[in-house]
Amino acid sequence: MSNTLSPTAKQAKAQRIAQVAWQLFEREAFTDISMAQIARQASVAKGTLFNYYPTKESLFMTLLLTGYQRYFTTLNADLAKGPALTPPELKARLLAETRTLITDHATLVRLNALRGPVLEGHADREQTRQGRQDLYAANLALGQTVAAKVSGLSVATASHLFVSQSAIISGLMNLAGLERFNHTSLATDFPIFQIDLETEACQTFGYYLDGILEEELHANSKRS
Repeated sequence: MSNTLSPTAKQAKAQRIAQVAWQLFEREAFTDISMAQIARQASVAKGTLFNYYPTKESLFMTLLLTGYQRYFTTLNADLAKGPALTPPELKARLLAETRTLITDHATLVRLNALRGPVLEGHADREQTRQGRQDLYAANLALGQTVAAKVSGLSVATASHLFVSQSAIISGLMNLAGLERFNHTSLATDFPIFQIDLETEACQTFGYYLDGILEEELHANSKRS
């Protein structure tokens, strides 16, 4: 009798593995999680786990890309149901979403901060390419919705707003850890290195939005 799994069964197993990895990352640091631990808690053989994700970095890169894809898709559906927005209203909504991203999607934000310095070194290239292609489509759809809600705003600029939002949050998160080493305090007072992520991310993103929206809408008004 063949032991070959159906596509539905394979998808279910991949989702179970991903759910276990996500739950572990909610409680532990990336470096403290092993593939053996994930396999054991997902009730799969370690060899089977590597058939789905060739490295730990590939697994967590997939979690990152699919997590952001779900976030963009949910936000897109919510914005699509709403009314047209003025630039100040868009700014207020995006800053509210920045707070929501930091507070309600903290695990996703932590994952994103690992992407460049940790995950890309050993993630599977083709798996990452496909995940980013799917994420790009979700980001583009979100940009199209936002551009349709704000007169004079291009799809390209609207889509890129979320890239900048992500970069600001991740950059501040990396700087926020300078008073610690390997999750423990350096026992030295570094007050300037202490960052209130939510407050400073919103402040920085707010300044960016003021500049980019004014530049974009002013340029479009001159062309018209």
